[in-house]
Amino acid sequence: MFRSLFAKECSQTVRSLIYWLTVIILSLFFFSQLGDINITGKPVKGQESYGVKYSDDEQTIMENTLGRLAEEYYRETYSTYPIGFHKSVKPDEEENRRIGEILEETAGIKDMKVIEGLMAEHYNTGGMIMTGLAVPPARGLSYEHFQKLMQEVDDILGGGSSYGKDMLKSNAMVEMTYEDAMEEYDTLVEKDRLTGGYARLFCDYMSVMLSILPVFLAVTRCLRDRRAKMQELIAVRKASSAAIIISRYLAMVVMLMIPVLVLSCFPLAESIRYASEAGISIDYLAFVKYSFGWLLPSIMTAAAVGLVLTVLTDTALGVLVQGIWWFISIFSSMSGMSGGMYGWNFVPRHNTVGNYSGFHDNFAQLAANRTLYAVISIVLVTVTVWIYAKKRRGKMDVHGKIFANRKNKSKA
Repeated sequence: MFRSLFAKECSQTVRSLIYWLTVIILSLFFFSQLGDINITGKPVKGQESYGVKYSDDEQTIMENTLGRLAEEYYRETYSTYPIGFHKSVKPDEEENRRIGEILEETAGIKDMKVIEGLMAEHYNTGGMIMTGLAVPPARGLSYEHFQKLMQEVDDILGGGSSYGKDMLKSNAMVEMTYEDAMEEYDTLVEKDRLTGGYARLFCDYMSVMLSILPVFLAVTRCLRDRRAKMQELIAVRKASSAAIIISRYLAMVVMLMIPVLVLSCFPLAESIRYASEAGISIDYLAFVKYSFGWLLPSIMTAAAVGLVLTVLTDTALGVLVQGIWWFISIFSSMSGMSGGMYGWNFVPRHNTVGNYSGFHDNFAQLAANRTLYAVISIVLVTVTVWIYAKKRRGKMDVHGKIFANRKNKSKA
């Protein structure tokens, strides 16, 4: 019985317009972000640039942050990302005066002409735009006091700036040396076996879409039964509530994983091509392992939220709830884009091929994160089965009660 139900649900999913829209959106997102992926070659001595990296050095963090603050103070416009989108902030006169006092205390800069001279010297002599202006901190300034004053600047700007405690490191971009680049390349080839780094990058991008798209498929699949008036027919079927719900849920999850695995073949093929030319070995199953370990819990959870709320209310409430959760998760994870700071966020980020150490050192944290959401999805599906069974026996009708209450209020 379960096998036939599962096959039927897979067939229903494939015939769904929403399913194919999901596949198209996922594919367009992939090809626009990762479609032209190029494998990083082995660094060569004498290259003009080896790229940039984030520095952990407190002195560098202070210098680059103060350089950024000096530039923005000079322009009287500050860039913030309060909910992930860029926002230009123009503080009032009193607020900008206080920022000027902080700049004077931390960098000893009192005059706009000093900032103008520093900017001219940096950019007119070929200073890297990526690394930005660097301003030495005032003598005797401790890192702790620096953090406190930068947090005050962030508070003045309304949050979401580069001066918040968790964002200070993002200012400290420095040019990589040949030795840095070789170390990163060797780690990618030897420890990550090349495909590990690119599989993480693939999962980082795909998780953004797979944390929201499955809810649309789950909601429309359940609402289609209601529109077709299938509740009465299903109520007298011999199949158990568990068999109906679980087969439907598994069909959606399986059918959503298929395009993910197909898309992963593109970066895998590029990795195989590069490995054959460079004479290195790779992990051929890396994309499969990362997809199931990283992306599957996202699909499971988003689909489960849509399933439980649609079965409970017979409305598209699941889209709203998952949309809000997704929105908050995406923008609260921005400080961890470079990887290694996974926490309990629904959308863990690792937007780089590198930072193997961050991934390796915090793997237990990421594993716990993914396990938690897999368990949450199973709990939600279990609750869905219970609600569905109640409805089949006519003991629960949330949708009917909602509309009955509306009618009573309108009569009153």
